[in-house]
Amino acid sequence: MLPPVCAAIDRTSVHRLTSGQVIIDLQTAVKELVENALDAGATTISVKFREHGLDEIEVEDNGRGIEKEDWPGLALKHHTSKLTSFDDLASVSTLGFRGEALSSLCGVATLSITTCTSPTLPLGTALSFTSAGELRIGSKRVSRSRGTTVKVEKLFENLPVRRKELSKNAKREMGKAIEMVQAYALINLGVRFEVRNIVKGKSQVLLQTPISTTLRANFSNLFAPKSLASLLDLDLTLEVPTEKTVMKRLEEGAVESSTTVRVKGLISKPSAPHGRPAGNRQFYYINGRPFAPVKVAKAVNESYKSFNANQFPTVVADFQLAPDAYDVNVSPDKRTIFLHSEGNLIACLK
Repeated sequence: MLPPVCAAIDRTSVHRLTSGQVIIDLQTAVKELVENALDAGATTISVKFREHGLDEIEVEDNGRGIEKEDWPGLALKHHTSKLTSFDDLASVSTLGFRGEALSSLCGVATLSITTCTSPTLPLGTALSFTSAGELRIGSKRVSRSRGTTVKVEKLFENLPVRRKELSKNAKREMGKAIEMVQAYALINLGVRFEVRNIVKGKSQVLLQTPISTTLRANFSNLFAPKSLASLLDLDLTLEVPTEKTVMKRLEEGAVESSTTVRVKGLISKPSAPHGRPAGNRQFYYINGRPFAPVKVAKAVNESYKSFNANQFPTVVADFQLAPDAYDVNVSPDKRTIFLHSEGNLIACLK
C-alpha cells in the first residue's frame, strides 16, 4: 500500500475546521454577537434563545446598522472594518478586530442578518449567507428600526459530536452564555440588556436591565441592591515597572520604563460578613473586555483573606491600560489575554 500523499485540504473542510476553533460553544457564539453590537454603538441589546439555543440564537441591537457597501464582505474570512494591518492591534479599541466571527458562524450554523441604517429608515434589508460566508443573491427589503439583528440557526448542525454535546447540556451551556452577557451588562454604562428563552412557544425573561449611568446602579440591577452596602469603590492608579523579559523584546537600547494602570470598580469591605462563601461573583476586565486572569484573581483573593480569612470578596475590577501593554490576539476565541508585565502588576496590587 502506498503511503498517503501530502496534499492541500479542500477549502470547505478548511473553513469548517478553523470555524470550530473560533466558535467553540454557545457562549462564544453569543459573545461575538454581543461584542459586535457594542462596537456598533448600541444602547439596547436583546439576546433571544429558542429551545436554549439549540434551534436558534438571535441578537438584536439599535446600533448604527451595516452600510450597503459592507454587505458582500460581511461574513467573509478576515474582512473587518476595525483594523487594516497587524500593526493596528497596538491601538485597537474595539472588542472585535479579526473579522472571523460571522464567517465562522457561517461555517458551523445557518446565518442570516437584518440591518437598517439611519439613511434607509424605515426600511432595512434581510441578508442571507452561504456556509462559506458569501452573500446570497436576492436580499429583500423589510420594515425595521435602525440597528441589526443577527440570527444563528442550528448551531453545530454539521459537527455531530459538538452538536450532541450541546444538545445534552443545552441548559448548562445557555447558563454560561447568560453569565457572559451579565459580565457585559455590568461593565457597560448606558446600555440596556435583555435575555429571553423561548421553549415550546413560551417566552421567559432571564435577564433584564435598564439604562444606568453608574457601575453601582448596574450592580444593583443585576444583583441584590442590599449587597451594595457591603462594597467599597475601587479606584487605584498603579505604576507597573516593565518586566526585564519584556524589555529584551523591545528595541536594543530601550530604557527601563513603567506602565500606568488604573483599576476601577467595586470590592467587598475587608471584614465579615461583607464577603461571600465562594469566589463566584468576581468580574475582571481589561479596558471593558471581560477576561479571566487566574494569577491576578488568586492574588486578590489571598490579599483579601489576610483581612477576612473565611470569605471571598465580590470583585468588579476594570484594568485600564494602554493597548500595547497587553495582547488579546492569543487564542482564536479571544478568551485568553496576555499581560506583558503580569508579575509586576500582581506585586503592585499586593
